[in-house]
Amino acid sequence: MLTCLSFAAFAQKTGSVTGILADSANHKHTLTYATVSVYKVGDTVLHGYKLSDEKGSFKISNLEIGVKYRLVITAWQFKVLRQEIMLTPTSPTANLGTLFLSGRANDLEEVVVRSERPPIIVRKDTIEFNAESFKTLPTAVVEDLLKKLPGIVIGENGQMEYNGKPVSKLLVDGKEFFGGDAQIASKNLPSNIVDKVQVMDDVELKRQNPDLIAANMPQVINLKLKKAIKQGAFGKLYGGKGDKKYYEGGAILNVFRDTTQVSLIGYSNNVNKPGFSIGDVSRIGGFSRAGFNSITVYSGNNAFLLDGISFGATGSGVHRSSGGGANFNTLIKGGITVNGKYFVGLDNNFEKQLVNDNQTLGENRLITSSNTNNNSRKITHNIGGKMVWKIDSLTTVTVQPNVVLSPSRFTGLQNKASTDHTNTLLNESMVSNSKSGDANEYTLNVYLFKNFRKRGRVLNLSMYETRTTNLEDNFNYSVNMFYNPASVNSIDQLRNNAIRNNDLFGSGNYTEPLSKKLNLTLTFNSNFINKESALSTFFRNPDDLEYDIVVPTLSQTVTQSGTKSNARAQLRWAPTTDLSIQPGISYGNVNFKNSFSSYPSFKQSFNFVYPALTIRYHALNFSYSANKTETDVQYIQPVANNTDPLFVQNGNIYLQPTSTQFYNLSANKFLVKSAINYNINLSSNIKNNAVIMSRVISTNGVQTNTPINVDGVWAINSSGTLSKTIKGMGKQFTINGGYNTGYNDNVLQVNGLTSHSKTFGIGPRVGVRINLNDKLELNQNYNMQFSNTSYEDDYFADRRYTTQFSSSEIVLRSIKKLVFETTYNLSMNSQKIAGYNNSIKMWNAGITYLFLKNDRAQLKFSVNDILNSNIARYVSVSGNSIRDTQSNNIGRYGMLTMTYNIQNFGGKVGGKESIFGF
Repeated sequence: MLTCLSFAAFAQKTGSVTGILADSANHKHTLTYATVSVYKVGDTVLHGYKLSDEKGSFKISNLEIGVKYRLVITAWQFKVLRQEIMLTPTSPTANLGTLFLSGRANDLEEVVVRSERPPIIVRKDTIEFNAESFKTLPTAVVEDLLKKLPGIVIGENGQMEYNGKPVSKLLVDGKEFFGGDAQIASKNLPSNIVDKVQVMDDVELKRQNPDLIAANMPQVINLKLKKAIKQGAFGKLYGGKGDKKYYEGGAILNVFRDTTQVSLIGYSNNVNKPGFSIGDVSRIGGFSRAGFNSITVYSGNNAFLLDGISFGATGSGVHRSSGGGANFNTLIKGGITVNGKYFVGLDNNFEKQLVNDNQTLGENRLITSSNTNNNSRKITHNIGGKMVWKIDSLTTVTVQPNVVLSPSRFTGLQNKASTDHTNTLLNESMVSNSKSGDANEYTLNVYLFKNFRKRGRVLNLSMYETRTTNLEDNFNYSVNMFYNPASVNSIDQLRNNAIRNNDLFGSGNYTEPLSKKLNLTLTFNSNFINKESALSTFFRNPDDLEYDIVVPTLSQTVTQSGTKSNARAQLRWAPTTDLSIQPGISYGNVNFKNSFSSYPSFKQSFNFVYPALTIRYHALNFSYSANKTETDVQYIQPVANNTDPLFVQNGNIYLQPTSTQFYNLSANKFLVKSAINYNINLSSNIKNNAVIMSRVISTNGVQTNTPINVDGVWAINSSGTLSKTIKGMGKQFTINGGYNTGYNDNVLQVNGLTSHSKTFGIGPRVGVRINLNDKLELNQNYNMQFSNTSYEDDYFADRRYTTQFSSSEIVLRSIKKLVFETTYNLSMNSQKIAGYNNSIKMWNAGITYLFLKNDRAQLKFSVNDILNSNIARYVSVSGNSIRDTQSNNIGRYGMLTMTYNIQNFGGKVGGKESIFGF
C-alpha cells in the first residue's frame, strides 16, 4: 500500500523544459556539465537541477503546471544566465532552443547571488556541490548528505563510489581527519557544518600507478566546512532493559585535538548481537587506524571477529558478550604517525543443536541424528600498534606489531544414533568433551613503499612474521553401542595437542617503465615455514584415575619445515588507452621436510613454471594464472582423530601437491549519462591432485574419512550486478539486481565407489529502495537459489532444492519527534524433512521518541521476533548427503533502550543501517 502511494506521488500532472547551452563567442562550442538550477519565483529554496550532457543539452522534468519558475544557469568561467518560464496545461513542455552564455568571469562566485548559489559547479578537474542545496534532517551526518549528491553511491559497508569509481580518501578542509579513516568523517560529522563538497581525481594514486585508466581512477572527496574543527568529541551511550532478564548497554567516545585522537569503547549484552557494528569498531574503535590481520563476518546477525576477537554473538547458540578497549593515534614530528590499541572481548555461549544427516547408498540409507549441548567461554586480548613514517613525498615506511592472547574453555555433551533405510538402529553413542586451551599469536608487519621521480617507477617491499601457539587439553569420554553385530565399548582419554607455527614471509615488487607504452614488473616472494603438531593421547588409569597410560598408536609429533618461493616477470604493453596486454611467466619452488616421531621422514620438493596473461580492452578484463600448492600439515597427520567414535578422521602421508589453473573474465562499467552501474564476472578453475575425503562406512554405521588425491575437479562460476539510482526533488529511488550461478564437477568416493557429482546452481536477486524526503523509507529485497546435484552412479540419489529469502523494511518519520520502523524477513526451503520447519519468519518492530536539543536523546521501545518463530536452520548438500542443522536462538522479547548522542554526532534515526538495530 505504501509503495503504491509513493509511486502515485510521482505520477501527478507535471511538465518539462529542455534546451541547449553554448558559448556566445563560439556557437559551435556547446557547454558540458553546466548546471541548470530551478527556483520558484519569489523563493530561494532550490526546487531542482540538472547538468548538461556532452552535447550541451538538458531536460528538467516534474515541473508543476501553472507555476512560474526561475532558471539559473552556471558554467565554469562563464557569466550566470537567468530566465523565467511557466508551463501551462496547453503547453506542458517548453523548448528554450539554444541558450548562449558569455562574458568569462575570473571568479564565478563573485557574480552569483548567495541565495542563488548553484547546487553544482564544475571547475576544470573538480566538481563542487553546494551543501545547502541538498536538504537533510537535523540529526543527519555527512554520509546522509553524500547519499543525496548525484553520482555518489554508498554501499552497505560504507564504501563510497562516485560515478562508479571508488573513493580512496575523504578529506576535511584538505586534510585527513581522525587518522585518515574516511568513514570516521562520513558517519560522525554533522552535515550542517559542511559548506561545500568537492570531488576530484586521486593524483597521488595516479602517480603510484600510472597504468590506472580513467574509468578506474580513484576519487578524493574534500569537505569544505563552514568553520574549521580543531578539537572536539563525539560518540554515544546507550542502555536497555528487556523482559526475561535481557539487557544491552554500551558506550563509544572519541576525543580529538589537532592531530591527536583517543577512542574508548565498551559494551555488554545477552541478546545475541554485536555491541557495535563492524564499521564503528574498525573506525571509531581504532582498528582501521592500527590495522588488523584477519576478519570473519557471520551472516544473519552481522556478528564478526577482528584478529580473532569476538565482538558479540559469533556463531550459533545463545551468547552473552562483553568487551572494551582504547585506541590512541597521534602525528608527531618528522611526519611519523603513531598508533596504539588494546581490546578485550569476552564471549559466553550456550548452544543446543539438532542435526539430521541423510546419506544415499544405493538402495540403502545411512541416517544419522545427533543432539548436542555445548557451553563455551572465550576471552581474547588484542594489543597492537602501528607506526607510519612518511620520510618524504615519495617514500613511506610502516611498522605494525600485534599480539593476540585467547584462553578458552569448553564442555559438550552429544547423543548420536544411526539407522538404515528400514529405520533399523545401527548404533548409538554418548560423547562427553571437556576442553581447555590457550591460543597466542604474535605478528609483525613491515612495509616500504618507494615512488621515484621517473613516472611509473615504483618499488614495494614487505616483511611479515607470525608466531602462533595453540595448546589444548581435550578430556574425551564416550560410550558406544553397536547392533550389527552387537557390541559395546567405551573410551576415556586425554588428547593433549600442542601446535606451534612460525612463518616468515618476504616479498618485493618493482616496476620499470621501458617506454611510454611498455613497462616491466618483477615480483618475488619467499616464505620460510616451521610448523609442529605434537599430539599425545593418554587413557585413564583405573587404579589411580589419572590419565597416565600413553597410547602410542594415537600419539604422534609432526613437524613441517622448509621454504617456498615464487618469482614472476610481466611485460605490460598499452598501445592505446583502451587496450593493454600483459603476458608473464612465473617460477615456483617448494622444498619441505616432513618429520614424524614414529614414521620415516619424507620431503615435498618440486619446481614449477607457469605462464600468465592479462588483457584489458575498454571495460573488459581477462586473466589466466596457475600455481601448485603443497599439502597442508593437517592432512598428513598419520594418527586418527577418534574424539567422535562414529566419525573417525585419518591422515595420509602420501598426498601430492595440488595443481590449479585459474581463468577470469570480467566487465565493470558506470554509464554516467544514465547513472547505471553494472559488472559481470566469469571465472573457472581446474584442479589436478585435488584433495578429497574418501569415506568408508562399515555395516555398523561407523564412518572413516581419509584424504586422497584425485584429478578432474573443476568449477565455473558467474555473477553480475546492475543498479540505478534516481535522485531529485528530495526523492531517491534505487533499483538493483543481480545473479550468481555456477557449475561444479567434484569427485566423490564412498566405500571404494568413485563417482563424479555435478552441481548446478543459480540465484537471481532484486532490490528496491525508496526515500521520500527522509520522511518515508521503503526497502524490499528478494533472492532465491536453485540447486541441482546429479551423480554419475545410481548408487547415489540426485538432489534438487530451492531456497527463497525476502526482506522488507519500512521507516516512517512523518510524525514529529517519533520514528517508527519495522522489518519482516521470510526464508523458505523446498527440502522436506520431518520435524523441521521449512518456512522461517522474522518480524521486528520499534518506535523511537527523540528529545533534548537537536534530538540528542532517543528513547526506543522495540520487540524482537514478534511472531516468536525464528530458528537458526541451515540445509546443505555435500557429497552424497543432505544435512539439516537447527540451533537454539533467542525468541521473542521486548526492549526499552535509551541512547544519548554526544555533540549530536549521531546519525539519521531508524533503519537497518543504524548501529543498534533491534
